[in-house]
Amino acid sequence: MRQILPAIGSFILIALIVIGAFLLIYFVGFDRMPYRELIPGYFLDRLPIPFDIAAIGPVTFPIEVDNFLVFQEFKSLRPSFSLLEIRTFGVLAVILISAFLAWIPSFKKLYFLFAGAAWILILTLSNLNGLNFEGLSTNLPLIVAIAGSLAAPVFFHVSGKFDYYPVRFVVSLLFVGISAWVLIQGSTVEQADIFLAEHALIPVFCLSIAWVFWNGHSMISGIYILLTRASRNLEVKISIQLLILSIIYLLLIFNILLDLTGNPLSWLPSFNPLYLLIPVGVLGYFVIEVKGNTDLDLIAPPKVLKSLHLIGFALVLWLVWKLKATGNQPGEELLKHLFTYSQLGISAFFIIYLYSNFLSIMNTGKNVERVLFKPFSLPYYHLRLGGLIAMLVITAYANGIVGAQVNAMSNHVLGDYYYATDQRLNASILYENSWFRYRKNPKAKNALAHLLFELKQPSLAKSHLEQSVYEAPQEDNFVLLAERFHQENKLFQAISLLENGLEIFKQSEAIRNNLALLYLKTNRAEEAIQLLIDAPLEQKVTKSNLLASKLKSGNFNIENAEAVDLPSKINALAYQNALGNIPVIELVKSLREESLKSTSPLLKQAGLRNVHSVWTQESPESDLVLLDSLWQQPEMETYIMPLQETAVIRSLAADRIGEAVKNLNGLAFRNPGDSGYFLHLSAMILASELDFEKAGKELLAAKDKGFQAFQNYHWEILTLGEYYEEAEQLRLAYELEPRNWYESPDSEEAQYLFWIERLHESLPKTLLEAWKEMEDERFKADFAIRLLKSKSHDLSKSNIQELADFIQKVQGENTALSSFANNPDFQDSKSINSFLEWLGKPDELTGNPYHSPLIWSAQAIQSDALHRYEILNGATEFNRDPVLWMRKVQAARELGLSNYATDALGEMSKWIDEETLYQLQMRKF
Repeated sequence: MRQILPAIGSFILIALIVIGAFLLIYFVGFDRMPYRELIPGYFLDRLPIPFDIAAIGPVTFPIEVDNFLVFQEFKSLRPSFSLLEIRTFGVLAVILISAFLAWIPSFKKLYFLFAGAAWILILTLSNLNGLNFEGLSTNLPLIVAIAGSLAAPVFFHVSGKFDYYPVRFVVSLLFVGISAWVLIQGSTVEQADIFLAEHALIPVFCLSIAWVFWNGHSMISGIYILLTRASRNLEVKISIQLLILSIIYLLLIFNILLDLTGNPLSWLPSFNPLYLLIPVGVLGYFVIEVKGNTDLDLIAPPKVLKSLHLIGFALVLWLVWKLKATGNQPGEELLKHLFTYSQLGISAFFIIYLYSNFLSIMNTGKNVERVLFKPFSLPYYHLRLGGLIAMLVITAYANGIVGAQVNAMSNHVLGDYYYATDQRLNASILYENSWFRYRKNPKAKNALAHLLFELKQPSLAKSHLEQSVYEAPQEDNFVLLAERFHQENKLFQAISLLENGLEIFKQSEAIRNNLALLYLKTNRAEEAIQLLIDAPLEQKVTKSNLLASKLKSGNFNIENAEAVDLPSKINALAYQNALGNIPVIELVKSLREESLKSTSPLLKQAGLRNVHSVWTQESPESDLVLLDSLWQQPEMETYIMPLQETAVIRSLAADRIGEAVKNLNGLAFRNPGDSGYFLHLSAMILASELDFEKAGKELLAAKDKGFQAFQNYHWEILTLGEYYEEAEQLRLAYELEPRNWYESPDSEEAQYLFWIERLHESLPKTLLEAWKEMEDERFKADFAIRLLKSKSHDLSKSNIQELADFIQKVQGENTALSSFANNPDFQDSKSINSFLEWLGKPDELTGNPYHSPLIWSAQAIQSDALHRYEILNGATEFNRDPVLWMRKVQAARELGLSNYATDALGEMSKWIDEETLYQLQMRKF
């Protein structure tokens, strides 16, 4: 057991070091500002796409629906923080400090006193008085902390008992934990545990700096030790090898120092010196091991020094994580400066110490480790003194910047506490002081601006942002200030600001995209597109915005519409739909899945809109149920209208014309501001089904509601619906130049259109005679198709065969059409399926009320009289087919609804002459 517990402790300590090293590499190398919230927000724009093209002889018009384009605009939000991370660091600090305190009783008496005094000084600097224990800024918290943390070490040192380290550690941890609990319970500040956890950074920082100074020459001495071990018993020129490596290292450190002060040498590389903490920590362990193997008079046994080295190693690595996570840039810069100063100063003097004492035996291959710290001439403590003097000289060279960094760091720590506990005014004051003391402090300035906006001081916030832009530019502040200008409708100021920002931050995806979006808003589409084209290739948001910008500006010449995330997939499918292409199945499938999984209501409904704008013969039931369930969810409340519009489009894709038109009228009634759009779409759908009277009525209603995008084909629709006066007014008001096919009433086009506008309300016999008189093969084939689609339920088999033969003569053989023509029985499932296959329609008979044969088939195979009447009644709300209407009259009489039958006959008399109506009543359907 005595061996197991120390082994477990060593394993945990090494695990903390390894994890800390990975965190250092990640946050220093990759996620350098984890606190920063510079993220893309989404907004939508609409792109009309040709959902279908209606070609009615010489009249052609699109049925356009809106797809969504997703634009991503970067937003600067409040810097993030995590109470869990804050408390985690506090707990780690308590554990590692307790581990440190548990070892110092093993120090020799004088060194123990020095360590105790240093610890008291560290606690004095930790602002514990701010806990307001039993009054404002009293010294009681400091007294409690000193007594609680040093009680165990003093007892163990004085008594000389309990050498077993796990016991010391547990007792020290217990005392430190109890003192922390007492401080939290007795404090009057808000969330005292957060206060202690944040201020734990100060003692951790002080211990880390002690470790850094202690390892000032560890890189050089460690390399020398490794070289001597590798060349033992070999006469190798180690002195030359070490000299070369030392010069290279000192040059690198010197250039890092120049970089920190703002003037690096271009011919030497420079990097973040915090990376060097890892090799320094590793090599430093070997150095301490060498010291322990000599008979030097050390301050404590070698085992204690090794353990303290590992504890210090863990502390400094986790300190870097804490500084990065909280954005305490002054603290990070202070650590970098002090580490660089110590490495340069102490390493340089160690090289002098080494060569002045051991040059004569360096190349002999002898074991120099035993005498490495037993100098012949220049004493070792002179090395430390010389290094300290060198550090002071470097500090003076750097204009004593470390003083400003210390002050800014302490302000930042207290500011982080106020920020985490939502004490905004106090936090803003501390962050302002921190930035004032030290300009390289991006979190403080950005957080200050956000806090001032929240405190209703926008002028002061903008003043600070402008100060940052000119004195210490940072990317997120450019974005935030430009956003405020945009909100105040100062577009040109926002554009100028972002243009200046892009000159400084040339690789900034946020500034580039926001600037491009402002260009688009000010009708500078070409500049916006070129700006996005010039962006680095790896910027995903830029690619998505580039595609959306091109589509919005009408540029469909796109070589490669990449789709890597949800916004880009939404845009890519909108692009395919706009071209009228059949999109790749994988794109549609993945977009549907990702849209449903998305936590953003905006992206969810936009993705589903574009997915359901793809023609499909699949039953829409499951999709409509899904859309219905979505708009009942609270978070989707804002998007009820777009979701209902999507449901209309899905119904339209399934050829549910009646349902789509009814729902569009409902949307127009519930959303007056958009009623013009919905009524216009309804008019186009009705016109495509040759119901020009209803289409003209909807079109004029759309005009009254504000629709203005009139084209030539709108005049044609109004004319076909016999709204001649309104059509002429429209032509003059919007300077339309339609082709007037009525100028030659005897032309094939005019004759074709004359019968087309009367197709639904005419009897098949009349239409068949008109068809036989047509001469233009193109018009005749088209009219034959429409006759079969709308009137084959009242045509003889020979007539159907004649029409089918002519269609196949012009358009080629069609197996489904031939199968239907051979047996045109609308009560036979095989015949019905052949008819549906030829039409290219889903297996639904009642979806389109203008497909009279399918309505006839649906009622004919229905055994329930009431259901049969409902089918006919639903269709005749739209369709004026005389046969369907008369079958409805007969169905009403079968149910004893004579009043309904009489009303229907009265309605029929409006477009059917008396003789024809009488003959229809004589027929038994």
